[in-house]
Order: sequence, then C-alpha cells, then structure tokens
Amino acid sequence: MIERFLGIGDGSPAREKGFAGVFGAVLIGAVIWPVVQNWREQPKDGFPLSYYPMFSLKRSDSTTVRYLVGLDAHGVRHLLPHTYAGTGGLNQVRRQINKVVRGGKADTLCKLVAARVAQTDEERFAGVVTVQVVVGRYRLTDYFAETRGSVWERMDASRTRDHVEASCPVERDPRAHLRVVEDLA
Repeated sequence: MIERFLGIGDGSPAREKGFAGVFGAVLIGAVIWPVVQNWREQPKDGFPLSYYPMFSLKRSDSTTVRYLVGLDAHGVRHLLPHTYAGTGGLNQVRRQINKVVRGGKADTLCKLVAARVAQTDEERFAGVVTVQVVVGRYRLTDYFAETRGSVWERMDASRTRDHVEASCPVERDPRAHLRVVEDLA
C-alpha cells in the first residue's frame, strides 16, 4: 500500500508485507534504542524518543508534600482541596504552592485560602476557623498501602507534628476577602 502511494514497485501483497515488517522492526528498534541511556553515567533524554526516566529513576521511599489543612474550633483537622490554593490540576497547583512557599509568601497563600474557605458554602468546611499551610513527609509504600499516615509531622525539632509554614484565621466577614485581594496586589 505504501509502495503504491509512493509510486514504486508492483504493489504485490508479499512485497507490502515485507515492507511493513521492515518498517515495523525499524520503528520498534527506534523506540527501544534510548533504553541504553539507563546504563550511562550521564543519561540524555530526548524527544520524541525517550528512555523513560520517569519510570526508571531510583526514587526515595519517602517524599515531602506541602498541603492545606483547616482546623475547626476543637482542633480537628480537615484536609482542604488544592482548588482553594489555585486553578488547574493537582500537580500544577502543587507546584504553585511549592513556589509560593519557597518564595517566602506562605502567609499570603494562607490568607488567600482562608478567604476562600470563608466564602465557600461547603458544609464540611463550615466549622473551619484556622487554615494552615503545612509540610509533611510520607512513606509512599505506607501511603499506597492505605496506612496513609505521615512519616513525620513536625512543629519543632522533636518532629512530633506537622511543620506549619503558615497559619491564619478564617474571617467570615465579607470584607476580609477584599483585604486579602488588596494584600495580593
């Protein structure tokens, strides 16, 4: 079929199958070839052919995650959705949170999230009085095995609680949102 399209050969089925077999083998070889990068000291990844480092890199069994927590008047924790911190998908907002916190603006992020919590009509967050931007370290094997407890949650050197990057009250006054917007400007 390709030969007919290119205007070469007689277009016999045997030739077409042979051409398709050779083309397929070359294509499979091209896709597999970058895997040799896994054994190099300085591997180089490229587009469109990749050695798939996202699957082959050695990773730690634990990871650090910044996330949002709401506390009610009794101190009960409520995990807040990433959508309260920004727009976009989870990974995009997670990167935005990391960038803001690294930039020293965790307090501003906390105030923005608190203002959004104050404006929400979600029943589950109606009792939230404090918002925190926290960091926790998780063992991925435990997390995905449904244990889901953090390896450490710290406030101090003893590593007994979350490390709180920022904490702020939820002001349910409509004017509070305007003050936050003015702070961000």
